[in-house]
Amino acid sequence: MREIAERRWSSLLGALARTDAVPVLGSLLFVVATLAFWTQLEPFRSLQDYSAVQDVTQSNELRKYTTLGLSALVIVFLWADGKGRRVFDLAKMPIIVAVLGWTVFTSLISPNPSLALNRLVLAAIIVQIAYAVPFLLKDIRSFIDSLGFCATLVIVASYLGVLLVPDLAMHTIRDVTEQTLAGNWRGIFAHKNDLSAMAALFIFLGVLIARTGNPVWGISMVAASLWLLVMSEGKTSLLITIPSLFGGLLLVRLRSSLLCAAIAYGLILTVVFFTLGGPMFPQLKGFFNSVLPDPSFTGRTDAWTIALTAIGQKPWLGYGYMIFWDLNLVYTVTTPASYVATFSHAHNGFLDSALSGGLIGLALVVVWTVVVPFRQIRRIAPHVRDKTEYAFAGFLTNVWLFGLMNTSLEAILFNRSNPIWYTMLIALGCLQAWSQAVGGRDGRR
Repeated sequence: MREIAERRWSSLLGALARTDAVPVLGSLLFVVATLAFWTQLEPFRSLQDYSAVQDVTQSNELRKYTTLGLSALVIVFLWADGKGRRVFDLAKMPIIVAVLGWTVFTSLISPNPSLALNRLVLAAIIVQIAYAVPFLLKDIRSFIDSLGFCATLVIVASYLGVLLVPDLAMHTIRDVTEQTLAGNWRGIFAHKNDLSAMAALFIFLGVLIARTGNPVWGISMVAASLWLLVMSEGKTSLLITIPSLFGGLLLVRLRSSLLCAAIAYGLILTVVFFTLGGPMFPQLKGFFNSVLPDPSFTGRTDAWTIALTAIGQKPWLGYGYMIFWDLNLVYTVTTPASYVATFSHAHNGFLDSALSGGLIGLALVVVWTVVVPFRQIRRIAPHVRDKTEYAFAGFLTNVWLFGLMNTSLEAILFNRSNPIWYTMLIALGCLQAWSQAVGGRDGRR
């Protein structure tokens, strides 16, 4: 009996020795990091007691140390796998260095440098992780499978949450805030807008999976994600999902850079115009009232008006990284009686970037997230070689376009605690690496 057990143990050890553990460990680390940043380590967060309304100036210790730990693990893994140079890729990107350097400066002269810099350091580490995690995987197929596994877990958990613990997976009348959202699904996330945006990204991922050899899995993901999107009642995500999907696919296929620029920038600027156009140009109020079903965008225009006023008071330097709404600085441009004073962000990533770093900071963030990725997509497109690469390039472009269109209504850009931002960062990291690889091949010809 003992000899049989020893032979079985020896066979198991032999099988493990013959198995290349690196891809498995890389995929595992990718999954852990992705789920950690998607859930913010608080899946099914309760919104029904006042502990849900935390002091936002206090750091979440678990989240902070998890971020630091994941960063260290990613660096160690890449170094051990012979990809140590990837650890320093961000330092070789002038635009990211410029964004971080300028934001450090504006945070140092802000009303609370300690809080602003603490948040900025964590935001920078998340950027480093997101740009590095694609290198944990050996190829596109591994990336698709690993990201698809993460998305499937979130989708299944969200449905199970609605069935088994609806008070934690839906907005309810007993929530401390936003009782008007009662009945809207939020799944594992803290808000229905997070679920709706992530559901849209899962639709793009399902299309990618279906196009690369797993139609049953892909179509099932699209269907399940679409229902989550509908039940969350995320009107913004519902509105921009189709333009983002087909716009992204066109950008990869079309050869005319001028036409691609018109499509990409046209979609982004159209959303910017219809959202910020009213607060910026009051003389157009009648036009917006006649063409938009809800010209206030559920009260967002009040926040945008106050944010624009605050930016006008400090247009070049801003107020420091992500502290304007949390340190009562909003009272410099509104009264304590205003309900907007209770907001935690401007519901607009462009405005929050300007509040953090002034118009200079906003310009740098726009170059980083809008101009550079478009140029990378145009560099990659002529070198796409097969249907898998076409599907993957289309997916990356879908995520990029959706994130930029959605940031006109949500605080996405450079927001360390936003799951859409983390997913968008992964797409930006893939575009950066692919563009570098294409440039390297061109240079050797």
